[in-house]
Amino acid sequence: MTVRVQGPHEHGRFSPEAWGLLLALRGSGALDGPELEQVIERALAQFEGRIAIDDLRALLDGAGLDDGQATSGRVH
Repeated sequence: MTVRVQGPHEHGRFSPEAWGLLLALRGSGALDGPELEQVIERALAQFEGRIAIDDLRALLDGAGLDDGQATSGRVH
């Protein structure tokens, strides 16, 4: 498996935690390569400024993807 490195248009847009979540989802097989790219592009288009981990989780939740975190106690 290859490592995904941020491009110049992505650098600084994702918080380290949000980028780490994306890489973890890719590494676990929850997202394949094209799905990862689609999530990245959607996040860049949907959010202004820095993309926090909560932003990314909301995006994944809205797309029906599980970020692997227990959801008990979360309000949807």
